[in-house]
Amino acid sequence: MASLTAVCALIVVIARICFSTDVEAAAFSSGVIAAISFAHGMTLFVILGRDRITMPGLFMASSAAIVGVSGLLVIPDPSFIVGSHPEVYLNTALFGSTLTQIGIGMLCLRSDSIGRPHEVVLPIRCVRWALGAGVITIAATVLLGDRLGVLADGFGSAAILLICIAILLSPRGLKNPWNTVTIAGALLVYPTAIISGTGRLRAIALILAAVYIFFLRYGRQWLKVVGVFLAPMILAVLGVWRREYEASLSGEHGNDTGLSSMFVGIGNFGSLIHDFDLGGLPTLGASLLSPLRAALPDGFAPDWIPDAIGYQLAALTDPQLYGTGFSTVATVYGDLWWNFGALGLVIGVPLLAVMLDRIDSWTLRIYRRAVQGPRDLLLLVFFAALLGGVGDIVWSGFHTWIVRMYARIAALVVLWLLTFYLPRRIIPQFVSFQQGEPERRADNVDSSADSLDHRRRRTAQYVKFSAVSEPQWFSTSARPRLHRAMRKCVGACCCLRAQPVLSVQIP
Repeated sequence: MASLTAVCALIVVIARICFSTDVEAAAFSSGVIAAISFAHGMTLFVILGRDRITMPGLFMASSAAIVGVSGLLVIPDPSFIVGSHPEVYLNTALFGSTLTQIGIGMLCLRSDSIGRPHEVVLPIRCVRWALGAGVITIAATVLLGDRLGVLADGFGSAAILLICIAILLSPRGLKNPWNTVTIAGALLVYPTAIISGTGRLRAIALILAAVYIFFLRYGRQWLKVVGVFLAPMILAVLGVWRREYEASLSGEHGNDTGLSSMFVGIGNFGSLIHDFDLGGLPTLGASLLSPLRAALPDGFAPDWIPDAIGYQLAALTDPQLYGTGFSTVATVYGDLWWNFGALGLVIGVPLLAVMLDRIDSWTLRIYRRAVQGPRDLLLLVFFAALLGGVGDIVWSGFHTWIVRMYARIAALVVLWLLTFYLPRRIIPQFVSFQQGEPERRADNVDSSADSLDHRRRRTAQYVKFSAVSEPQWFSTSARPRLHRAMRKCVGACCCLRAQPVLSVQIP
């Protein structure tokens, strides 16, 4: 894979050199760089993780669309880019974005974990709890409507994702055709009843989160290849969706493709480069604090926390709309440039590579623990939603990605609090004690207890915990002591008949 990185980087550099020696070749040079961005991103999407989808892979696919495809769409008419030579700044923006994408992909390839984890199947009671909680939350969100304000999107998205994950990890999974119909119906509720024509990236984030979990259980690499070929069709559908929504508001059908909000980011990055050429200075990371302002009530945010980069960019790209609440985007690469200049693209390579890899690893870890109960399942929903929002990162930077998670977190916190007030029998928890594992054997075991236990043990026994969740200290330190106590009790009471399942009540 090192050869892929080297070849792509070499082609991008050669295309840039050709442009620098012949300004008239700007369109051709930009076209080559944009095509490399698309080919490189989609190739790594298929390669990374092999049979499963990874967050780095989703980032590469998003960058292929928002940098590569957008660049190809902007090249014929870059006139909206600020500056006397917009094609020059577009070429520079594509060059910096694509090289940064290639660098991130190189590091992600080195840390890639290949293959799907062992299959995880939720207990049926946990599935029923998730379906009930999800349906009730969706119904409440639709009934309350605008009264929920900005929380409506988060509550609807979190509830639908909870339903989809519970069905995907249910005992029968997609073997039951009704489960497939239910997932499709739940996903259709979001654009039709929750966001009603707006927020295409929010809908994509929900779908990507569900698809990520799908690939953890059913993934195959050839399915990712099919997804690459379906990508243009998906973009066309999204464009039609946007045009129909705008027509419903204005009553007129324009000539717009419906994808202008997608490709405006790479053009605004070019405008940002032009501003720096005129003496603009980086914010030195100050704009990365803007999500804190969004989390505070109006009037409580201190003056040293800046507005989101989108509002500040409006003063550069659309000065007539500045101060009206209008905001725009410049891609994550433009966000890095805004904060640290050209050095930001260099810093962004290891920063984004480590962040993407860590979130993907944490999601896998939580996925393996999802069987322990509703709280762990809700934690999986959180990480899946965080991972699914990778398109927000590439499109607009960190602010939008973080702020859109606020409402989803609020919904998950409400559902998490409800688990404290449910009957214990509704949300049981099972922990498998595999006999024969050396780390789970007691150190000091009475010989009579060993003999009796050996005659009457089975391949695996389960301890049923009626508590809602297992404390962290119990899983690490107290479990071996519990094993020894249980074995000594068996040895002391050898006259009693051993049961195949031991029920222990944990207060």
